[in-house]
Amino acid sequence: MASLWSWFAAPYDAQFMRNAAVAATIVGVLAPAVGIWIVQRRLSYLGDATSHATLFGVAGAYLVGQSLAGGALAAGLVMGLLIAILNAHPRLAEDAIIGVVETAMFALGVILISRSDRIGVDLSHFLFGQIATVSNDDLRTNAILAVIALSLLFLFFRDLRASTFDPTHASLVGIRVGALRYALLALLSITIVVSLQTVGLLMSVAMLVTPASAARLASSTMTRMLFVAMGVGIASALGGLTLSYHLASPSGATIALVACGMLAVTFAVTVPVRLRRH
Repeated sequence: MASLWSWFAAPYDAQFMRNAAVAATIVGVLAPAVGIWIVQRRLSYLGDATSHATLFGVAGAYLVGQSLAGGALAAGLVMGLLIAILNAHPRLAEDAIIGVVETAMFALGVILISRSDRIGVDLSHFLFGQIATVSNDDLRTNAILAVIALSLLFLFFRDLRASTFDPTHASLVGIRVGALRYALLALLSITIVVSLQTVGLLMSVAMLVTPASAARLASSTMTRMLFVAMGVGIASALGGLTLSYHLASPSGATIALVACGMLAVTFAVTVPVRLRRH
């Protein structure tokens, strides 16, 4: 038992790894908390699309010397605005709109990257994660964004639940279903910003969707799903970070794979329960 504890604790003798652990924990809490609504509303594709579209904001911010996190957040909000505008046309399907907006913004991001010789190298840290470089300022920013996002999620928990399972009834009782949908997109953008250095843009969708999917298999209520998802998220983040240290593997990819492994285990464990129900 002592040797196992030493194996887990050894990486955190260094300050940069302790910072990394805090950053990973923030993502492990926030991403699944937002992700349960993405999964329940069958909007996983939207999470993936937003992470790709955010490249435009990150690349643009880099070129003008502004905050990359601010650029990513701005890109997410622009994406939400464009989806809202195009969605007003009754003959355009929402999944098609998301695909078009994602493609346009991702293409613009690629074009911006081509304008600089250095940008491709530097932005690779944000595409795939560079958790070892997280500073105290980064942690403060991420913590503030996470607290804001989580506070909004808990504040509107009942409205989100009502609009997710019965949007027609929710609208009749005065819940602003459309506004909640776009607020959720804004929270999705915040989550991706917080995930930038930890798991990167391209892996952020894994932390959004995978712990939430595992929790959905093991939960019968949204409240339980929320806490199970956050538990899986924290375990995946810290377990993947520790494993990446010992294996000298990329932290973002390792965290994502650990999350997928936990989903596979949850699926296997819950098979007998599902078989009994059917």
